[in-house]
Amino acid sequence: MDLKDKKCLPCSGYVPPLSLEEKREKLALLSAEWQLTQGDTRMAREFKFKNFKKALAFANEVGRIAEEEKHHPEIHLGWGHCDIEIWTHANNNLVENDFILAAKIDEAFATFSKPT
Repeated sequence: MDLKDKKCLPCSGYVPPLSLEEKREKLALLSAEWQLTQGDTRMAREFKFKNFKKALAFANEVGRIAEEEKHHPEIHLGWGHCDIEIWTHANNNLVENDFILAAKIDEAFATFSKPT
């Protein structure tokens, strides 16, 4: 099953982080723009847009997905970009939920960025 087809599971306290090897394996399933950051405990991606209005609309779509999955990223918004940073706050590291959310965000961007 693709990551984008899975659902984020609720955290009930501490969740053991993925190993570095597992993180790299799951990262390879995402868009190549995702990068491990903060000593491999977070992941981040910058999404580029033609203007602030499109970046804001995308940030709102990411917010909708986050609410649906009950897993919330950091969203940094500015003119022509929307930067997303993901990690699990319960363990200050990465678990499968983070990669599921990233896959759903990738899917949204692919749909969102199609010419109209």
